[in-house]
Amino acid sequence: MWTRVYAFSFFSSLYLDQYLWIVYLLHLGYSPALIGVVYGVVQAGRLALDVPSSLLADRLGNKALLAAGGAAKVVAALMFLLAQQGLGFVLAGALATSLALTLPSGVDLAYVQGLLDGAAEDSGSPHRRFMNYVATQYLSSLIGAALGGAIATHSFTWLYAAETLGSALMLAAALALPALPARRSPDGRAADLRQTLPLLIRGGRRGFWLLGIAAAALWACSSVATDYSQTLLAFLHLRPYIISLAFAGAGVLAWLATLLAGRVRAGVQERLLRWGLWGYPLSAAIRAVASAVPWATGVAVGGIALGRGTGGAVSGLLDRRMLDLAPTELRATALSAVNSLQMGLILALFPLLGLLVQNSGIGSAFAVLALGLALCCPPLLLGLRARAHPLKRAEDA
Repeated sequence: MWTRVYAFSFFSSLYLDQYLWIVYLLHLGYSPALIGVVYGVVQAGRLALDVPSSLLADRLGNKALLAAGGAAKVVAALMFLLAQQGLGFVLAGALATSLALTLPSGVDLAYVQGLLDGAAEDSGSPHRRFMNYVATQYLSSLIGAALGGAIATHSFTWLYAAETLGSALMLAAALALPALPARRSPDGRAADLRQTLPLLIRGGRRGFWLLGIAAAALWACSSVATDYSQTLLAFLHLRPYIISLAFAGAGVLAWLATLLAGRVRAGVQERLLRWGLWGYPLSAAIRAVASAVPWATGVAVGGIALGRGTGGAVSGLLDRRMLDLAPTELRATALSAVNSLQMGLILALFPLLGLLVQNSGIGSAFAVLALGLALCCPPLLLGLRARAHPLKRAEDA
């Protein structure tokens, strides 16, 4: 069973064009302005559809939405394969990409947690299974970036043909997943739209929202810092392939940190989670001073590596804690609400920091992000005290 789950994790995160789709559209002659519109279509679709699609998954079952995400990924690859035929294919590909990213968002983690709930007696270490799932996503992203670059060197047509094949394998893996019943409310009925809001915010869920809102802010600042790191390395006059190598190396650290976090005892995980949060602001602060100190490139790459390694160790643990605190019958919806808040914050932060960089330099953006990340840590630590982790309680007992 878990082989099928890990196969889905791998193929769902295997985007061969993840760092190349803009280069591809520029190669076809599309202007930066039109590419900006395409990016906006993808992000607007994600923001609008994330929570409704996850609510549908909680009502109908997660497997159907995961399979729909695989089908959307196939369509997206085919549309971009035909992008040279006209802008309509590009926009259709953007919409399909939005669905491919949105439909599994939050749903896959809720699905894995549901499997662990139903198989606790034979899973051995459920926290390890969960972190293995997250680690497989990191590994897939690394392989996809390296393989996509190698294929695109020969032909973009080959790249999107390979992406279509990988997407079809994701769909096949989703269809092969064991089915889970839709989650039910305590009275035995499926949660509907009228019940969702009070169920998410009623007493006993405040711990989830304290943790979720703070986590959304943390991840938004961290995501923006990762993207602006490309600008930082470009300002330091690194060549594109060196920049790619730097992010690939940092990605390896994230993968290894995720595997390690899944293999330590629950009590150690608790300490890792609490202390690891401070790695986020520290990594941004290191990048803030990178351009003003000797050995600037090494300092900047070190900050990126610390940020990615911290994310690998902490993000999966934080996701699992939120799943523990979320309503059992609305896990996917609750996680998607947090993801939507994160995306909204990213859309607000990006242009504001762009103006700051233009007026005050790249270091000022990372200084602001370091401050924001540091301010996220105290409410996160408070939210982590909302309820002891089930694994830790069982182990202590």
